[in-house]
Amino acid sequence: MMYEVIYLPTARKQLEDIVDYIAAELAAPDTAFDFIDEVDKAVKSLAGIPYRHPIYHTRFAVLEEVRWISVKNNNVFYKVFEEDKTVEICRVLHQLKDAEKGLHHSKE
Repeated sequence: MMYEVIYLPTARKQLEDIVDYIAAELAAPDTAFDFIDEVDKAVKSLAGIPYRHPIYHTRFAVLEEVRWISVKNNNVFYKVFEEDKTVEICRVLHQLKDAEKGLHHSKE
């Protein structure tokens, strides 16, 4: 059974911001395209086996199980919902950012 993968609006915006930063601020559009390809590949792979990546251990994990994938200095955080077979991409954050703070404010 395949899962449907969806992005929350905040995750989509964070991804767009990262790509814009790489392309414009760092003047590296090819790197930006490579990054988005890597994220797309990683996210699409969740449709088949979403539980293969580790749980992000945080004090908020008691409330919701959040998993993560590392993609080129960024972490893609997601939740798996068995009842409707969906994977929800909730955040895309640079590894130097405070992920716990960013995940705690993920009410969308």
